Amino acid sequence: MILTTGQPFWLTEQGLVRYSVLTQDLSSDVVIIGGGITGALIGYYLTQAGLRTVLLEARYLGGGSTSASTAMCQYELDVDLIDLRKKVGVARANEAYLANVYAVHALHRLCREELPTDCGFEYCRSFYLASRERDVAHLADEGEARRGIGIDVDFLTREELLRRYQLQAPASLLSGDTAQLNPYQLTHTLLQQATAKGLQAFERTPVQQVQPAADGQTVTVHAGEHRVRARHVVVCTGYEADNLVPQDLVNLHSTYVVVSQPGQMPGLPTGNAQIWETARPYLYTRTTPDGRVMVGGRDEVIKQATFQNAVLEHKVSKLEDQFQELFACDVPFTRDFVWGGVYGETDDGLPYIGPHKDFPRTQFALGYGGNGTTYSLLAAEIIRDTFTGRRHRFADTFGFDRIGG
Repeated sequence: MILTTGQPFWLTEQGLVRYSVLTQDLSSDVVIIGGGITGALIGYYLTQAGLRTVLLEARYLGGGSTSASTAMCQYELDVDLIDLRKKVGVARANEAYLANVYAVHALHRLCREELPTDCGFEYCRSFYLASRERDVAHLADEGEARRGIGIDVDFLTREELLRRYQLQAPASLLSGDTAQLNPYQLTHTLLQQATAKGLQAFERTPVQQVQPAADGQTVTVHAGEHRVRARHVVVCTGYEADNLVPQDLVNLHSTYVVVSQPGQMPGLPTGNAQIWETARPYLYTRTTPDGRVMVGGRDEVIKQATFQNAVLEHKVSKLEDQFQELFACDVPFTRDFVWGGVYGETDDGLPYIGPHKDFPRTQFALGYGGNGTTYSLLAAEIIRDTFTGRRHRFADTFGFDRIGG
């Protein structure tokens, strides 16, 4: 599947970082299949815990969906808390939201306190706009539900939005506990730190098969002419899991992004705050450390595994128009980069993290949904704790028991 089109900003800015191809048979404690931000986080956490780890990526490390991610690190999910409670129960819905609050701040500790660079991490606020007048009551109820579990969020009226931020919307929730970062830089910073600790990372090494041993104590990963034998496998291949995942778990969508020239963010009345809305599909925005404005949306279900440049141009032109319509004043926006990417959405908006009864000695880290970066962090911690004999607070929150697995 073609995962990106156009010019993904992060990859163009950072440059392609290269790794070796697997050229021999290996043995390890853990094999990670998938080399995006999820695989990099897991590889980092496992090597920090002293586990011998091999990572295999079919393409280029960080060059798939990670390079097209907007890396909006929110506690807010694509499914509102009051709706999620109806889908998965009150307790699990509450934990899912609190898990993402936790993950935003865990990313801060990782980027600002552990790693040698902050990978563009910065805290910001998030406006969740009511797209229509009839969404206002729902938004007020949503705010009450979030405050009821300890999340700090303010409800703003139309008048307050216009007066304070020049935003044109019937109402909004304004949240903290939000951040943004450079996903491609974070991926390769993690990989560099992990390889220095012993991680063996290989790209252009597609996996064909995962074969459990007859005694149930090991698994063998077949990658071309070579084999990697390990005690455990972690599958984090995202939207290209194919035969490595239990069943058809995700609906694939394409999303589109346009990025402004640098230095245009100071012209926004909302500063570096992120913006998204109750409409589905929704418009979303963030900024970058060099003052760019990133606008995404116009999502659609994927009908074929290719993009058309003509569609890309139409989509980003509409995004630019929608962005201008958010504000009651003129805001600067001169196009610089455009791209399209693939993302997946589950029925309840939650990822799948953990074991599945039909796949022995395998852990899954499938961060589907709009919170891929925070889900990846949670998966890395949960799986690390599983392999080191501890129990993570959120170990059961995103499990396969939701679908009988």
